[in-house]
Amino acid sequence: MISEERIDQISKDILESSGFAFENRSTAFELLAYKILSDRQRAIKPVDENESKDKIGYYIEPNYLFEKVAQKDRTNSENWYEAFQKFAVTNPLLSDMFISEYPHLGEIKDKSLEDYLTTCDFTGFSVNESSFLFDELLENCYSDRRKMYSGDAPKQMRELIAEILNIEVKKEKVSIFDPVAMSGSLLLTLKEKFLSNVELYGEELSSDIFRLLKMNMLIHGIDAQTIHDNFVRGDFLKDEEFDANSKFDIIPMIPPFSRHWDANPELLNDPCFSEVGVLPPKSKADYAYVLRGLQHLSEDGTMAVMLPTGALFRSATEGEIRKYLLEKQNIHAVISLPQGARNYMAIYTVLLIFKQKKSDKILFIDASRDGVKNATRLKQNFLTEEGFAKILHTYRNREEVDRYSRLVSLDEIRENDYNLNIPRYIDTFLEKKIDVEATISSLSAKQRVIEKSKKEMIELLNKFDTPEARQAIKAVSISE
Repeated sequence: MISEERIDQISKDILESSGFAFENRSTAFELLAYKILSDRQRAIKPVDENESKDKIGYYIEPNYLFEKVAQKDRTNSENWYEAFQKFAVTNPLLSDMFISEYPHLGEIKDKSLEDYLTTCDFTGFSVNESSFLFDELLENCYSDRRKMYSGDAPKQMRELIAEILNIEVKKEKVSIFDPVAMSGSLLLTLKEKFLSNVELYGEELSSDIFRLLKMNMLIHGIDAQTIHDNFVRGDFLKDEEFDANSKFDIIPMIPPFSRHWDANPELLNDPCFSEVGVLPPKSKADYAYVLRGLQHLSEDGTMAVMLPTGALFRSATEGEIRKYLLEKQNIHAVISLPQGARNYMAIYTVLLIFKQKKSDKILFIDASRDGVKNATRLKQNFLTEEGFAKILHTYRNREEVDRYSRLVSLDEIRENDYNLNIPRYIDTFLEKKIDVEATISSLSAKQRVIEKSKKEMIELLNKFDTPEARQAIKAVSISE
C-alpha cells in the first residue's frame, strides 16, 4: 500500500514539474490522466480490447501507451495529438475526453512534466490510490493560485456539504446531481461519504473542465457508459440538457458567485420562474441556480447551495425571491461560514439547505468565528476541527446554542422583512469582562507617571527666568 504522504508528495512534484502546463489550463491533467490510465491497463495485462474494457472500462492500443508515446521523437509535437485521436476512436463513449487540439500541447519545450511522469510507475496503484493522487493534484493546484485549478471549493467545504447531506439520506439508493459539477470532486466526495448506494449525475458549462470531470470519473472507477449517459456539458441555467421533470434525491451545488446571466424576460414563462413572478438580476444569478435546483429536487430531497452572504439580505427582485422561498418554507437551515472558507478571496459565504418538504422553523448557525487562517493563503480560513464537528452536531440535532444557533419562526422572519442576515437572529455580541482591580491599578500607575513628568517639567522651566517660562509653570500648576 502506498502511503498518503508519498502520494501527496508525487502530486506536488508533478505540480512543480511544469508550471507552464498548469498555468495555461491545458496538458498537465491530460498527461497525468493518460499516464494513470496507461499504467492501470499495463497492470491488468489484457489479452485484447474486449478484456480491457470489461475490466477497466477503456482500452489504449499498446503502441499508444504513455511510455511508447513519450519515447518517440521528442521534437515532434504530433505524437500526443495522434495518441489522443487514437484513444477517441478506440473509446467512442469517451471520444471528447482527450482532444487533439490542446492549444499549448505542442508549446512545452522543456518536456519536464513528460520526463517526470516517465520516471513514475503507477502500475502498483489501486483505483483508490490513483484516485487519491488525482484528487491531491487538484487540491494542490487549488491551494496555489498561480497554477490552474478546477474551480472546486476546498476539500474541507466539500466534506462539510457531504456530511450534512448524508444526515438527510434515509434510502438505500439515492440519486445525486451536481448542476455545477466542475471537476466532479464534490460528487465523488459525496459518493465516498454516503453509506447508501449512489447514482451520480453532473452538468458542467466549461468544455475544458468537462473533460477534466470525465477524466476524474474514469480514474475513480466510474464506468464509461455511466460517464457518457449521466454527465453532460451545458448551462444549467438554460436547463437544456436535463428534462425539467428529472428529479434527484440530493443536489449539492457550489455555483460561481454572482455570475452574470441572460435574465431574458421570456424566462418568466418558464415554470421555474413563472410562479415567483420575477427574475434574479442579470448581475447576480445566485437565486437562478437555487430556483432551477429546486425544480429538479425530488419530493423527499435535500439541496445544499453555497452562496455569498449577500444573498441573505440583498433587496429588489432577490428580496422577492427570498420571500417566495420562505413562504413556501423551502429553506431548512442557514449556516454562516468563516471568511474566505470557499476560496482565496476574503468573502463571507453561507450554506443554505433547502427541502421540498416544509420546515416549520429555520435553523440558523453562526460558524463564522470558528475559522483558523490558512498558513499559505492568508485570505482563506479553515474551519477548526471543533467548529466542523459543532456544525454537524448542531444541524443533526437542530439544537439551539447561546450565541451560536437558533430555530427561528417564519413570523419572526416576516417581522424582519424576510431578511436572513444572521446577526438579526443570533446575538453575536460578546461582552468584554472588565477586571476592576487591575484597571484601577493601571490607572494609578499612569497617574504617578504623569505627576512625575509634571514635576520634572516645572524644575526644568524654573531654570529659565523668562515670562514664557513663568507662564508655562503657571499653566502646568493649574492643570494639577
